Amino acid sequence: MFLAGPWNHPGPMVAIVGARDASDDGRDVAFELARSLAEQGVAVVSGLARGIDAAAHLGALEAGGKSGAVLGTGLERVYPKEHRALQRALAESLGILSALLPGSAPTRNTFASRNRILAAISGAVVVVQGRERSGALLTATAARGLGRPLGAVPWDSRDPLGIAPHALIRSGAATLVRDAADVLELLGVGQGIQPQGVPGPATAGVAAVRPATPPERAPLGDREELLWRALRGHPEPLDHAARRANLTIAEASAAFVLLEILGRARREPGGAVRRLVRR
Repeated sequence: MFLAGPWNHPGPMVAIVGARDASDDGRDVAFELARSLAEQGVAVVSGLARGIDAAAHLGALEAGGKSGAVLGTGLERVYPKEHRALQRALAESLGILSALLPGSAPTRNTFASRNRILAAISGAVVVVQGRERSGALLTATAARGLGRPLGAVPWDSRDPLGIAPHALIRSGAATLVRDAADVLELLGVGQGIQPQGVPGPATAGVAAVRPATPPERAPLGDREELLWRALRGHPEPLDHAARRANLTIAEASAAFVLLEILGRARREPGGAVRRLVRR
Protein backbone atom coordinates (compact mmCIF):
# COMPACT_ATOMS: atom_id res chain seq x y z
CA MET A 1 0.00 0.00 0.00
CA PHE A 2 1.37 3.42 -0.97
CA LEU A 3 0.25 6.56 0.86
CA ALA A 4 0.78 10.28 0.58
CA GLY A 5 -0.60 12.67 3.17
CA PRO A 6 -1.38 12.34 6.88
CA TRP A 7 -4.32 9.85 6.84
CA ASN A 8 -4.81 10.70 10.51
CA HIS A 9 -8.49 11.65 10.80
CA PRO A 10 -9.75 10.34 14.17
CA GLY A 11 -13.45 10.50 13.28
CA PRO A 12 -15.55 8.51 10.81
CA MET A 13 -14.97 8.40 7.07
CA VAL A 14 -17.72 8.17 4.45
CA ALA A 15 -17.26 7.22 0.80
CA ILE A 16 -19.41 9.19 -1.65
CA VAL A 17 -19.39 7.61 -5.11
CA GLY A 18 -21.29 7.70 -8.38
CA ALA A 19 -21.33 8.36 -12.09
CA ARG A 20 -18.52 10.02 -13.99
CA ASP A 21 -21.10 11.50 -16.38
CA ALA A 22 -23.14 12.88 -13.50
CA SER A 23 -25.85 15.47 -14.11
CA ASP A 24 -25.58 19.01 -12.75
CA ASP A 25 -28.10 18.05 -10.06
CA GLY A 26 -26.07 14.96 -9.18
CA ARG A 27 -22.88 16.96 -8.75
CA ASP A 28 -24.77 19.52 -6.66
CA VAL A 29 -26.14 16.78 -4.38
CA ALA A 30 -22.70 15.19 -3.94
CA PHE A 31 -21.09 18.57 -3.25
CA GLU A 32 -23.69 19.65 -0.68
CA LEU A 33 -23.77 16.24 1.01
CA ALA A 34 -19.98 16.17 1.35
CA ARG A 35 -19.86 19.77 2.57
CA SER A 36 -22.50 19.10 5.23
CA LEU A 37 -20.75 15.93 6.40
CA ALA A 38 -17.40 17.72 6.57
CA GLU A 39 -19.00 20.42 8.70
CA GLN A 40 -20.01 17.64 11.11
CA GLY A 41 -16.43 16.34 11.34
CA VAL A 42 -16.80 13.45 8.89
CA ALA A 43 -13.96 12.87 6.41
CA VAL A 44 -15.14 12.27 2.84
CA VAL A 45 -13.32 9.79 0.60
CA SER A 46 -13.83 8.96 -3.04
CA GLY A 47 -11.97 7.91 -6.18
CA LEU A 48 -10.91 11.25 -7.76
CA ALA A 49 -12.90 10.47 -10.92
CA ARG A 50 -14.90 13.04 -12.86
CA GLY A 51 -18.48 13.72 -11.84
CA ILE A 52 -19.70 12.60 -8.42
CA ASP A 53 -16.24 11.79 -7.03
CA ALA A 54 -14.77 15.21 -7.82
CA ALA A 55 -17.88 17.02 -6.55
CA ALA A 56 -17.71 15.16 -3.24
CA HIS A 57 -14.01 15.96 -2.76
CA LEU A 58 -14.61 19.62 -3.56
CA GLY A 59 -17.59 19.88 -1.21
CA ALA A 60 -15.60 18.57 1.75
CA LEU A 61 -12.64 20.83 0.99
CA GLU A 62 -14.96 23.83 0.58
CA ALA A 63 -16.16 23.29 4.14
CA GLY A 64 -12.59 23.21 5.44
CA GLY A 65 -12.97 19.52 6.21
CA LYS A 66 -10.90 16.48 5.36
CA SER A 67 -11.10 14.59 2.07
CA GLY A 68 -8.95 11.81 0.64
CA ALA A 69 -8.82 9.69 -2.49
CA VAL A 70 -8.10 6.08 -3.37
CA LEU A 71 -6.51 6.06 -6.81
CA GLY A 72 -6.78 3.53 -9.60
CA THR A 73 -3.29 4.58 -10.72
CA GLY A 74 0.06 4.96 -8.99
CA LEU A 75 0.55 7.96 -6.73
CA GLU A 76 2.82 9.65 -9.26
CA ARG A 77 0.16 9.74 -11.98
CA VAL A 78 -2.71 12.24 -12.26
CA TYR A 79 -5.89 10.84 -13.78
CA PRO A 80 -7.83 12.57 -15.15
CA LYS A 81 -5.21 15.21 -15.96
CA GLU A 82 -7.51 18.11 -15.17
CA HIS A 83 -7.60 16.97 -11.53
CA ARG A 84 -3.94 17.79 -10.90
CA ALA A 85 -4.72 20.65 -8.51
CA LEU A 86 -7.46 18.63 -6.79
CA GLN A 87 -5.14 15.64 -6.30
CA ARG A 88 -2.54 17.94 -4.76
CA ALA A 89 -5.15 19.45 -2.43
CA LEU A 90 -6.30 15.99 -1.33
CA ALA A 91 -2.73 14.88 -0.65
CA GLU A 92 -2.43 17.86 1.68
CA SER A 93 -5.83 17.20 3.29
CA LEU A 94 -6.54 13.60 4.37
CA GLY A 95 -4.25 12.07 1.74
CA ILE A 96 -4.15 9.88 -1.34
CA LEU A 97 -3.71 6.11 -1.42
CA SER A 98 -2.86 3.53 -4.08
CA ALA A 99 -2.30 -0.20 -4.18
CA LEU A 100 -0.17 0.12 -7.33
CA LEU A 101 3.60 0.22 -7.41
CA PRO A 102 4.86 3.54 -8.78
CA GLY A 103 5.13 3.29 -12.53
CA SER A 104 2.66 0.39 -12.82
CA ALA A 105 0.15 0.64 -15.65
CA PRO A 106 -3.48 0.89 -14.51
CA THR A 107 -6.00 -1.68 -15.78
CA ARG A 108 -9.72 -2.32 -15.42
CA ASN A 109 -8.88 -4.53 -12.42
CA THR A 110 -6.93 -1.79 -10.66
CA PHE A 111 -9.91 0.56 -10.81
CA ALA A 112 -12.18 -2.25 -9.52
CA SER A 113 -9.68 -2.77 -6.68
CA ARG A 114 -9.82 0.97 -5.92
CA ASN A 115 -13.59 0.71 -5.43
CA ARG A 116 -13.22 -2.22 -3.03
CA ILE A 117 -10.57 -0.37 -1.01
CA LEU A 118 -12.89 2.63 -0.73
CA ALA A 119 -15.51 0.41 0.86
CA ALA A 120 -12.97 -1.17 3.21
CA ILE A 121 -11.66 2.10 4.66
CA SER A 122 -15.07 3.74 5.06
CA GLY A 123 -17.57 3.63 7.88
CA ALA A 124 -20.39 3.94 5.33
CA VAL A 125 -20.79 4.23 1.55
CA VAL A 126 -23.27 6.49 -0.29
CA VAL A 127 -24.12 6.00 -3.98
CA VAL A 128 -25.35 9.29 -5.46
CA GLN A 129 -25.89 8.49 -9.15
CA GLY A 130 -25.12 5.64 -11.52
CA ARG A 131 -26.34 3.83 -14.59
CA GLU A 132 -27.22 0.14 -14.78
CA ARG A 133 -23.60 -1.04 -14.86
CA SER A 134 -22.03 1.77 -12.90
CA GLY A 135 -18.68 1.15 -11.26
CA ALA A 136 -20.25 2.56 -8.09
CA LEU A 137 -22.10 -0.75 -7.80
CA LEU A 138 -18.75 -2.47 -7.26
CA THR A 139 -18.15 -0.23 -4.28
CA ALA A 140 -21.68 -0.94 -3.05
CA THR A 141 -21.21 -4.70 -3.38
CA ALA A 142 -17.90 -4.54 -1.52
CA ALA A 143 -19.52 -2.46 1.23
CA ARG A 144 -22.27 -5.04 1.67
CA GLY A 145 -19.74 -7.88 1.76
CA LEU A 146 -17.70 -6.10 4.43
CA GLY A 147 -20.71 -5.21 6.54
CA ARG A 148 -20.49 -1.48 5.90
CA PRO A 149 -23.74 0.55 5.97
CA LEU A 150 -24.86 1.50 2.46
CA GLY A 151 -26.95 4.51 1.44
CA ALA A 152 -28.31 5.66 -1.92
CA VAL A 153 -29.88 8.89 -3.17
CA PRO A 154 -33.30 8.68 -4.90
CA TRP A 155 -34.05 10.39 -8.23
CA ASP A 156 -36.85 10.83 -10.74
CA SER A 157 -37.95 7.34 -11.79
CA ARG A 158 -37.23 8.19 -15.45
CA ASP A 159 -33.65 9.35 -14.85
CA PRO A 160 -31.15 6.82 -16.28
CA LEU A 161 -28.57 8.05 -13.76
CA GLY A 162 -30.94 6.95 -10.99
CA ILE A 163 -30.94 3.29 -12.04
CA ALA A 164 -28.08 2.19 -9.76
CA PRO A 165 -29.25 3.90 -6.54
CA HIS A 166 -32.87 2.92 -7.21
CA ALA A 167 -31.88 -0.74 -7.66
CA LEU A 168 -29.97 -0.69 -4.37
CA ILE A 169 -32.88 0.90 -2.50
CA ARG A 170 -35.53 -1.36 -4.07
CA SER A 171 -33.57 -4.53 -3.28
CA GLY A 172 -33.15 -3.49 0.35
CA ALA A 173 -29.37 -3.37 -0.02
CA ALA A 174 -29.23 0.38 0.62
CA THR A 175 -31.01 2.86 2.86
CA LEU A 176 -32.56 5.90 1.19
CA VAL A 177 -30.39 8.95 1.90
CA ARG A 178 -31.66 12.52 1.58
CA ASP A 179 -29.06 14.54 3.47
CA ALA A 180 -26.17 14.46 5.91
CA ALA A 181 -28.46 13.66 8.84
CA ASP A 182 -29.44 10.41 7.12
CA VAL A 183 -25.77 9.52 6.61
CA LEU A 184 -24.96 10.24 10.26
CA GLU A 185 -27.80 7.88 11.17
CA LEU A 186 -26.20 5.22 8.96
CA LEU A 187 -22.97 5.71 10.90
CA GLY A 188 -24.84 5.36 14.17
CA VAL A 189 -24.17 8.90 15.38
CA GLY A 190 -26.28 12.01 15.58
CA GLN A 191 -25.81 15.72 15.23
CA GLY A 192 -24.79 17.55 18.36
CA ILE A 193 -22.74 14.68 19.81
CA GLN A 194 -19.33 15.84 20.97
CA PRO A 195 -16.54 13.78 19.42
CA GLN A 196 -14.06 12.06 21.68
CA GLY A 197 -10.49 13.20 21.23
CA VAL A 198 -11.25 15.27 18.15
CA PRO A 199 -10.19 18.87 18.79
CA GLY A 200 -11.31 21.98 17.00
CA PRO A 201 -14.58 23.40 15.68
CA ALA A 202 -14.30 21.67 12.31
CA THR A 203 -15.01 18.32 13.97
CA ALA A 204 -17.53 19.40 16.55
CA GLY A 205 -20.92 17.74 16.39
CA VAL A 206 -20.10 14.12 15.62
CA ALA A 207 -18.82 11.22 17.65
CA ALA A 208 -15.78 9.23 16.61
CA VAL A 209 -17.17 5.81 15.72
CA ARG A 210 -16.08 2.51 14.26
CA PRO A 211 -18.06 0.23 11.98
CA ALA A 212 -20.39 -2.07 13.92
CA THR A 213 -18.23 -5.01 12.81
CA PRO A 214 -14.55 -4.54 13.64
CA PRO A 215 -12.50 -4.63 10.42
CA GLU A 216 -10.52 -7.74 11.38
CA ARG A 217 -13.78 -9.62 11.96
CA ALA A 218 -15.67 -8.26 8.95
CA PRO A 219 -16.85 -10.93 6.51
CA LEU A 220 -14.60 -11.36 3.51
CA GLY A 221 -15.55 -11.38 -0.15
CA ASP A 222 -15.16 -14.64 -2.08
CA ARG A 223 -11.72 -13.81 -3.50
CA GLU A 224 -10.42 -12.47 -0.20
CA GLU A 225 -11.61 -15.61 1.61
CA LEU A 226 -9.96 -17.87 -0.98
CA LEU A 227 -6.67 -15.99 -0.75
CA TRP A 228 -6.70 -15.77 3.05
CA ARG A 229 -7.15 -19.53 3.33
CA ALA A 230 -4.37 -20.08 0.79
CA LEU A 231 -1.84 -17.86 2.55
CA ARG A 232 0.69 -19.46 4.90
CA GLY A 233 1.84 -18.29 8.30
CA HIS A 234 5.38 -17.91 6.94
CA PRO A 235 6.34 -15.37 4.26
CA GLU A 236 6.25 -16.48 0.61
CA PRO A 237 5.72 -14.89 -2.82
CA LEU A 238 2.14 -13.85 -3.50
CA ASP A 239 1.96 -15.87 -6.70
CA HIS A 240 2.39 -19.10 -4.69
CA ALA A 241 -0.76 -18.37 -2.68
CA ALA A 242 -2.53 -17.16 -5.82
CA ARG A 243 -1.95 -20.55 -7.50
CA ARG A 244 -3.31 -22.42 -4.48
CA ALA A 245 -6.37 -20.15 -4.43
CA ASN A 246 -6.86 -20.57 -8.20
CA LEU A 247 -6.69 -16.78 -8.66
CA THR A 248 -4.84 -14.74 -11.23
CA ILE A 249 -2.04 -12.58 -9.88
CA ALA A 250 -4.17 -9.47 -10.58
CA GLU A 251 -7.11 -10.93 -8.62
CA ALA A 252 -4.81 -12.00 -5.78
CA SER A 253 -3.11 -8.59 -5.64
CA ALA A 254 -6.47 -6.81 -5.32
CA ALA A 255 -7.67 -9.29 -2.69
CA PHE A 256 -4.44 -8.97 -0.72
CA VAL A 257 -4.84 -5.19 -0.45
CA LEU A 258 -8.15 -5.67 1.36
CA LEU A 259 -6.70 -8.37 3.62
CA GLU A 260 -3.93 -5.92 4.57
CA ILE A 261 -6.43 -3.17 5.33
CA LEU A 262 -8.51 -5.55 7.45
CA GLY A 263 -5.46 -6.72 9.40
CA ARG A 264 -5.72 -10.28 8.10
CA ALA A 265 -2.43 -10.42 6.16
CA ARG A 266 0.89 -8.61 5.97
CA ARG A 267 3.53 -7.84 3.35
CA GLU A 268 7.03 -8.38 4.71
CA PRO A 269 10.22 -6.52 3.72
CA GLY A 270 11.26 -7.79 0.31
CA GLY A 271 7.67 -8.23 -0.89
CA ALA A 272 6.83 -11.64 0.58
CA VAL A 273 3.36 -12.01 2.07
CA ARG A 274 1.90 -14.01 4.92
CA ARG A 275 -1.37 -14.68 6.66
CA LEU A 276 -2.11 -13.27 10.11
CA VAL A 277 -4.00 -15.33 12.65
CA ARG A 278 -7.68 -14.37 12.97
CA ARG A 279 -8.28 -12.47 16.18
